[in-house]
Amino acid sequence: MIELLGWSLLAGIVNALAGGGLFFTLPALLALGIPSTSAVATASVASWPGYLSAFWGIRKHLRAGPLLGLTVIGLLGGGLGALALVQFDASNFNYLVPWLLLAVSLLYGRQLLSKAGSEGPLVLERRGWPLLLGGSFYGGFFGGGLGVLLMALTGQLRMGSNLQQHAIKLYLSMLASGATIVVYSLSGLVYWQGGVLLAVGYLVGGKLGARLLTWIKPKLLAWGIVAFGIGLSGYYFVRFYG
Repeated sequence: MIELLGWSLLAGIVNALAGGGLFFTLPALLALGIPSTSAVATASVASWPGYLSAFWGIRKHLRAGPLLGLTVIGLLGGGLGALALVQFDASNFNYLVPWLLLAVSLLYGRQLLSKAGSEGPLVLERRGWPLLLGGSFYGGFFGGGLGVLLMALTGQLRMGSNLQQHAIKLYLSMLASGATIVVYSLSGLVYWQGGVLLAVGYLVGGKLGARLLTWIKPKLLAWGIVAFGIGLSGYYFVRFYG
């Protein structure tokens, strides 16, 4: 069980910096023999303190942002995504896991290779609503690479500066994760014994990650997450389809 604490500490740091913390905690939970849907639910609920602490450390960059619109998007999308996951049988959901990991990794890699600018005014345009709502839905449904996906979406929307996009990523992730707490708790999917350990690691890791965010090279870390995500998807393709 102590391994869960270590993996969640790393996941909290990674979530604050680039996203993709579930890439570390999901394998740890699956290794304990926990069904995939329960593992996703547990990791999602446990990640909330980490998102909260990481966003708190960078909240000043979003003070002039469209907080009301982002709040609606995060809570609604996360709640609907969690409700969708509850309907899945764990054995069937296993076959989705590698595809989801691969898709998010490739999407973020494509964004990193784009030569178009990724920064602009901090405005929530009309076309941003369905994109960010879809991202938040994904956060409630699976959440693996959620930060990666949200950074790709805000970059495509050119929504704010790089640091503001990180703040948006953390704010939406915090809200989507918060919405899943209610749904997953009522559904009985959460493995609470492991979830408490994960939450502690996420909380401490989120604080550390927020401090590192202002000086670490985010693009280098992002490429590391892309490579890790592709490798992890390959592992689960072999495990679930082999």
